Amino acid sequence: MALFINNGGPVKIRIGKANNCYWATIKTGEIVELSMEKGLAYGFSIKTTEGQIGNKVVETKQIDTVNDTVKTPGIPVKDFLKELCSIKGIGRKTAEDIIKIFPVREELIKKIRASTDTNALPFRENTCDVLWEAYNE
Repeated sequence: MALFINNGGPVKIRIGKANNCYWATIKTGEIVELSMEKGLAYGFSIKTTEGQIGNKVVETKQIDTVNDTVKTPGIPVKDFLKELCSIKGIGRKTAEDIIKIFPVREELIKKIRASTDTNALPFRENTCDVLWEAYNE
């Protein structure tokens, strides 16, 4: 899996397996995680990291990848991502943003249960409400 950037017009793609997929429109300039074959087949450019030589910013040959095999306690990141996406009101991008701040499911649950305010999380109000309902038992 690698990160790709859409430099063309908006493209509608199917993401997921045949029996468990969803359609997503990838807009111009949007970044998406796809397998190498799919990303190149859609004509997307590989997102690379930027480096710096002196005062000049240069593009390196290192490819940005999403590390979904991070060794953390609790459930694996991609299972947590799938769980978040299954919650009504949370899409793939929002789930990825949540995982950036709370990579471990237990950390998110601990933060939710420790606070009395539904907006204690660093997300939009509607996202906080959805997470509060889903994980505050």
